[in-house]
Formats: sequence, structure tokens, C-alpha cells
Amino acid sequence: MISITRVVTAAAAVFALATVCPAQEPTDLGKGAGFQGKKIEMKDKGEVNYLLSFTAGKEFEATTNGTKNTDVHLYVYDEAGKEVGKDDSPGPQCSVKITPPKDGKYKFVIKNAGGDNTVTFDIKVAGS
Repeated sequence: MISITRVVTAAAAVFALATVCPAQEPTDLGKGAGFQGKKIEMKDKGEVNYLLSFTAGKEFEATTNGTKNTDVHLYVYDEAGKEVGKDDSPGPQCSVKITPPKDGKYKFVIKNAGGDNTVTFDIKVAGS
């Protein structure tokens, strides 16, 4: 028979892990063509996730620019979760260009390391 102490200890451990390492759901920002950019206050080793939808055949460029010289990295994933673009070069500026083969949502993961930073995330869609 499992003692109540073990059950309480196990429950506390699960709760603590969920609190320390929450799964971050991406924030849906709507249509890429209408996106007006976003300023993000990022902590050292911080990460944000966004979703934007795009039309097939219309190239878009996702960019970041930080006010401080930290390492900002930008990763782009399609609806299937496959990485379709990244810029993990040193510094606060990133650029990734993609031409979607079909209509769909793309996930943008922005990571920051090397200190707190204010990062501007922007999207430019060809013909917009």
C-alpha cells in the first residue's frame, strides 16, 4: 500500500516541475500580411513563441532587432512542426525569408541570451 506521504511528495514534485518548466503555448498574432511588428521585453535566456498565418506563394521575411548586443536567435516552423528557417548567427539582428508552398500557420520562436534586451519582431510580406 502506498503511503499518503509518498503520494503527497509525488504530487508536490509534479506541481513544482510544472511551475518551474511551464509549456509555452504560442500566441496567435493573426495574419502575417497585417502584422504591424511587436516589441518584446526579453530576459536573459528568455524565449517567446508566436503564430502567424500566411498565403501560399507570397514570400515573407521575419526579422528581429535588439536594442542591446545580446544573442537573439529566430527559428521558424511550419504547421507540421518542421523547421523551415533559422538565423542563429551572433548578435541581436536576425532575418529569415520563406515562401510558403501552401496557406498555413507558421510558428516563430525567438530566443535571447547574454542579458536582458528589448527586441523588435517584424514581418514583411512581398506585395504588402
